Amino acid sequence: MSVRNYSRALVGASAVALGLAGATAPTASAAPESFARTVYYSASGYSAEADQAAQIWSSSAPNVRLVRGGNATIRISATTGGGSRAYPCGLGCATIYIDNNDVRAGHYALRIVTHEIGHGLGLPDNYNGICSYLMSGGSAGTSCRNPNPNAQEAARVNQLFANGAATATENVPTDVYARR
Repeated sequence: MSVRNYSRALVGASAVALGLAGATAPTASAAPESFARTVYYSASGYSAEADQAAQIWSSSAPNVRLVRGGNATIRISATTGGGSRAYPCGLGCATIYIDNNDVRAGHYALRIVTHEIGHGLGLPDNYNGICSYLMSGGSAGTSCRNPNPNAQEAARVNQLFANGAATATENVPTDVYARR
């Protein structure tokens, strides 16, 4: 008998011995424990933004924790030309290119990096032009400085990584950061 179960039995027995009507020993919670899945990333370009984006995702979707180093499955590099883009290879896996031209054009680098990591975490594009939607990408324009996922985006990533999920059951889309 574990110490926890022994303590419960002791409390229950004490309540009965004291004649407390309806007293029962406390029971364990029926909710299963949830463990965050660690996703490792590396950044040879836009390193500071990658660290900030990792913190944003880790705090927005508690079922996933992004950590620099290890056997990185999300790899972030800078490029010039071709647009910022992600090539997902499964849940928690992507090769990401941040286009210096997008940043020079006025798009917020942190938003781009956080958006592209979102693809590696299982989110598709949503080119609705609304700044509060991280996955609207460049369609929100250069004035959009929001690097945070909205509640629905964070909840979807949290759901995909529930209970330390190892793989996604859906296709993870690729992306080109639109400059609209």
